[in-house]
Amino acid sequence: MIRLHWVHHSINKIIPRCGSAIVLLCSLFVVFPTSALALYIQVDGIADIKSNFSEGCSSITDIASQAERQKIDVVLFGDFARNSIEFGVKPFERIFKDIHQGPSVLDRGAGGYLSEIKDNDRKFERTLLIPGVETVPFYFWTGSNYDKNLTAHNWDKHLLVFGMPSAQDYEQLPLPNSNFSKEYTQVLLKNFIIISFIFMVTVVAVYKGYLRIITVPLMFLFALLTLNNHPFQSSPYDPYNGDQGMKPYQNLIDFATSKGGLVFWNHMEATTGINQKDTLSLETLPYPDDLLTTQNYTGFQAVGDQPIVQTDPGQQWDQVLMEYLDGNRERPVWGFGSNDYLCENQNGDSLGSVRTVFLVRESSNDTVLDAMQKGRMYAVRQTDANRLSLDEFVVKDQKAGNQVTMGQELVATDFPTVNMKLRSVKGGTKTAQIQIIRNGALVKEETVSLPYDLTWRDVGIDRKKSVYYRVKAIVSPTDHLVSNPIFVKFAENIGVDVASAPAPKPAPSQAPPAPVMKKTVVAPAAPAAQPKAPRVAMLSGSSSPAPPTLSTPTPTPPQKSQKPAPVPQPVMTESPPVKPVMKEPVQQKLPEIKMTPGKRLLVMTDGVELKKGPGSVFPNITKLRKGEEVNFVRRTNIELNNKNWLVVKHKNRSGYIWEGVVQWAPKREADEQ
Repeated sequence: MIRLHWVHHSINKIIPRCGSAIVLLCSLFVVFPTSALALYIQVDGIADIKSNFSEGCSSITDIASQAERQKIDVVLFGDFARNSIEFGVKPFERIFKDIHQGPSVLDRGAGGYLSEIKDNDRKFERTLLIPGVETVPFYFWTGSNYDKNLTAHNWDKHLLVFGMPSAQDYEQLPLPNSNFSKEYTQVLLKNFIIISFIFMVTVVAVYKGYLRIITVPLMFLFALLTLNNHPFQSSPYDPYNGDQGMKPYQNLIDFATSKGGLVFWNHMEATTGINQKDTLSLETLPYPDDLLTTQNYTGFQAVGDQPIVQTDPGQQWDQVLMEYLDGNRERPVWGFGSNDYLCENQNGDSLGSVRTVFLVRESSNDTVLDAMQKGRMYAVRQTDANRLSLDEFVVKDQKAGNQVTMGQELVATDFPTVNMKLRSVKGGTKTAQIQIIRNGALVKEETVSLPYDLTWRDVGIDRKKSVYYRVKAIVSPTDHLVSNPIFVKFAENIGVDVASAPAPKPAPSQAPPAPVMKKTVVAPAAPAAQPKAPRVAMLSGSSSPAPPTLSTPTPTPPQKSQKPAPVPQPVMTESPPVKPVMKEPVQQKLPEIKMTPGKRLLVMTDGVELKKGPGSVFPNITKLRKGEEVNFVRRTNIELNNKNWLVVKHKNRSGYIWEGVVQWAPKREADEQ
């Protein structure tokens, strides 16, 4: 992997910050001149790292030092937020209880935890340190001590939370046995009011001297009940009323995301079943289906110490992504790599054995969190330093010259083309199984030698429904890679283009008229008097010079709907008079649409890019929406897919736009004046 961020760090030491940014950007364009990754660098990260703030063996400083020695760019900590399990005696379960508690962030203080990470982040120039916590949103009890079958369920059902800005947000996480909170007072207030009212009645009775033998014990009883049922609980769900389903987990997801946090399901493949914490029996069964039953979380652990089934084609991850495509889910779900690190060389732990590689514009805490939120990352499992590197994974629209990378969406006017570059970072001979998964189905699989470059045009789709592509690369169970998806939706004109393709085909029985018409239209258009006519045809695809445009499939749907008459007439008419019929509208239309500067062009699809130069490699000036207008200036000689790049003006700025994504705007009275 090319470590361009090292160049950035070196530059910062010798030249001013403003100069370093310029040099960094220049180096990016040199290295990736034509790739969607041109604006991004790859930074190598590890997530779910526990320090001695909870159950880890090393301090935050020691972990940062070790990461920097291993050339790891980002450490995302995942210390336990609250590491406490309690069993109380009803009806005073919150007062008289047995507590099993380990070190945790909230036990030692969230403010100190965040400050220590921030202080060390300043000290280490190469490695970024980002705080996060692992949470246990809920557990519940079954059995009893008397029967010696007391068991806590779902204790190991965890959510990771990153990116919340303040210590107070972490302190108010809705966890069992945690801090006082005002978040759920309305939910818990009813019981509290009833019990406290009875308590006040007993106090009055004792004060008045009524039957003190009875009222005094009742007063103490209801005092304890009032204290036990106070409304300032850290969570509205207690562990004594059985399984509460997904409500406690969705509650934590909603709270954390409302505070700007990123929430990830962690180690969902756990198959530990029954295990022990001190003298307690714990049971947590695998929970991959929770991906489907919760909403609005950011992602899940897609790569860990063992292969994770949820990433296989058609499994829960693909089902969730299909829900997103079908409009049944507001946001997609991303995969990341979770190291689940406690102590070096203990229980197989090794710092950096699982990586998450982020695509960022510059190396900073904010850009890493942005990449996590938007899915610009892939996850890797590695046994040594020679891990897999996904140097490029993009989906292109070759016709329009657009391309996007992981976590992004392409608006396509053509069959998508998947480009991928895969290698091992230190070289050597490796053989990998490559899988391309589209909408949950394995559409391409092959075994290749690394390094490997792939260019594959997917012509097996109808170009109507949205699709996504993701990649898996497997060398072995301990050496594999999982990418995040790239989404593709198709421009509205795709359906029209496909429908228009058969239009010239009914004429093969009358093969002579069709070529004659094409030659007749193109030939006179080039000479002196009306050189502007072919340009009209290229842009509008509807007037008499339209036949050449009809033979080009894609971006000309609106034109066909605007001026249908000239197109069907040559196809439907079988007599020789077809030619004069075609010429009549030509003579009427040509004077209306003149290829002179200042005429307006209409953008046909969303996301059309106004470029600084005539080609996809040039940077964007802005993106235009469907229906926006630009003023035509001139037509260049540079072509893409038989259509030219045009010079236009938009809001007093000149730029280049591809001819295939615009058409002539309807005429206005102002244009005639």
